[in-house]
Amino acid sequence: MPALALPYSLADLPPAPASTFRELNGATILVIEDDPVLCEVLCRILSRDGYDVSRALDASQALERISERLPQLVLLDACLREGSSLRLVKAIQGLNVHLPVILLTNSWSKSEGFGSWPAGRLLNKSLGLPDLRRAVAAAINEAEAPPPAARTTVDSLPRHLSENGSGSRTAKDFLMRLFESKSAKIIGALVLGAVLLVGFMAANAIRPSAAASDDNSAAAKKAQSGDNQSGDKSNSTDSVELVPDKPHTLFVPADVRTGLGIRKDNVDLYVTAKTPKQSRSLEMPGTTALDPTRLFRIRARFAPSPSSAECVQIGQIAEDPRRSGKTQTTYREIHSGDKVVKGDLLAIFYSVDVGNKKNDLIDAIYQLKLDDLILKRWEAKQAIMPEVQLWTQRRQVIGDINAIERAVSMLRAWAIPEEDIQAVRKEAEAVKPEEAERRLRLHDRSEFDRWARVELRSPADGVVIERNLTLNEIVVDNTTILFQIADLDKLFITANCPEDDLPRLEALRETYHGLIPWTVKTVGSAPLSGFIDDVSYLIDPNQHTAVVKGYITNKQGRIRGGQFIKATVEQPAPDDVVEVPIDAIIEDGQQCVVFVVTDAAKQQYTMRRVDLTNRFQNTVFVRSKPFEKKEAISDEEKELGMLPKEPLRPGERILGSGVGELKAVLLDRESRAHGKAAEGQ
Repeated sequence: MPALALPYSLADLPPAPASTFRELNGATILVIEDDPVLCEVLCRILSRDGYDVSRALDASQALERISERLPQLVLLDACLREGSSLRLVKAIQGLNVHLPVILLTNSWSKSEGFGSWPAGRLLNKSLGLPDLRRAVAAAINEAEAPPPAARTTVDSLPRHLSENGSGSRTAKDFLMRLFESKSAKIIGALVLGAVLLVGFMAANAIRPSAAASDDNSAAAKKAQSGDNQSGDKSNSTDSVELVPDKPHTLFVPADVRTGLGIRKDNVDLYVTAKTPKQSRSLEMPGTTALDPTRLFRIRARFAPSPSSAECVQIGQIAEDPRRSGKTQTTYREIHSGDKVVKGDLLAIFYSVDVGNKKNDLIDAIYQLKLDDLILKRWEAKQAIMPEVQLWTQRRQVIGDINAIERAVSMLRAWAIPEEDIQAVRKEAEAVKPEEAERRLRLHDRSEFDRWARVELRSPADGVVIERNLTLNEIVVDNTTILFQIADLDKLFITANCPEDDLPRLEALRETYHGLIPWTVKTVGSAPLSGFIDDVSYLIDPNQHTAVVKGYITNKQGRIRGGQFIKATVEQPAPDDVVEVPIDAIIEDGQQCVVFVVTDAAKQQYTMRRVDLTNRFQNTVFVRSKPFEKKEAISDEEKELGMLPKEPLRPGERILGSGVGELKAVLLDRESRAHGKAAEGQ
């Protein structure tokens, strides 16, 4: 997705030190967003990047989460309900003034009450995902940076850990263990007093910074007295050397591997790249809805004028004896929630318009009988009858036929049952011409009340989900929905797929020949199987999701419309990748590298650049297919000094720990080698 123009430059963001995803792995983030779908999407994106994410939908939930565990970063919706965002920020800062908070807003301007908020901590919800990831990483790195008073201690660490960005994790762990120890704090206070006293007495003879460095090192050793690791890790890497004539390859002795956690109990703990066998699940939040193709809306189509249709009876069903308290069968009116079958009576109306139209049909049939009888008698005396008079009578007969068709068409348009129409025709046609003439002359309307009776019946099996009609009510609007009947055997599903996962979802069309299966889970039902029917071509600019549509069966009717669901699509593992633990990968924002066991007997390990295709909670997929020359490295990457990409083949062994430390050592050794070579020239 192309990144949108932001109201500030990315250069305004606080400078983030070079770090890796593995270094940020496990950082705790609290997402506070009152939109449950957007909150779910943000949590899934950040969790997939390796963060430990919790969520809250309002201010009370947020304070509860913070009281349980203080996060390292807060993502807060700037427009929470009832304007609670500003109060929540003040409450968070009251707990920890240094806790970073990133505000999420719907507008490009700064939200009310946050006018002085830093530009790098105010993000629009429609920004691109790379910008979100950069802002989160920068905020966490800034929060993890040591205060100025502690930087002298960092400078006192071994040079190969402090000079290179990749050693920042070791330095950070060193400081955290040092300052979190209660005994270290007491010793630190005593050391500080001693340093001040000695500095006052002999400032020129003693270097306070060196003394502080030595004393802090002693405090660190005391704080680490219970640690399983023996010796100082910084000293253990001094024996690591470059292997001549093998680019980017290190000789790592056994004691160093032990110190880095690569070797335990005299056994090297290598990781083997394996072809993934288990499928990966794509989970999408969504909701259920009634099937729009099986939702029946019952209207009174025969009510075009006031007081023309009065409800004289509501359909009835047998009452449960436990509810009525009577032993004999009793009946009650149909209401919402009742099951009906096709043809069940819903209501009976007395419609003046329908009665008049049926009478028009009867009168037209009577008139046709008389006119047809007259025409036949005149045709029998055709020799003495004027021709014009015969033509006039034939036209009269045709007019009667047209009047009958008009009446029938109108009754059908009003949804009058066909059996009612045919019953009227049959009764009228059974009358003899002489009787028909008498009824026409007397304007007989003795059967009007019977013809004005109209029945509404259920068009299909289903459940009454809505009733908007009462007894003796006059229906004056033929657009009013009197009953809604839904077939609950099949429900419509809409799920939200993050745009990052759309390519994987679309790739499954070819795998499953256009019919992608999914499993829907919700409260009150076992997992239900179905198929995806459609993937929307429109992306929501705020949630960065596309709507996925499909159907599931609901024969028992346990699931209702509007219920929250989680749809899962099982994705078969690609055939051109291998799976390795995420800790075996080191990424600096430009390239991903691993350390391959080149020669275990000679203790040689080579740093190799790989192509990471998918990232999961604890593992990653790495490409195993060979690269073409243009794919391996670009001209721009060559200028930056990056390595060419190489495949990681199934069965190859790599290091699963100590990768960051060895990369730092390798860069340091190569830098020294280049420096000596330059001096020699």
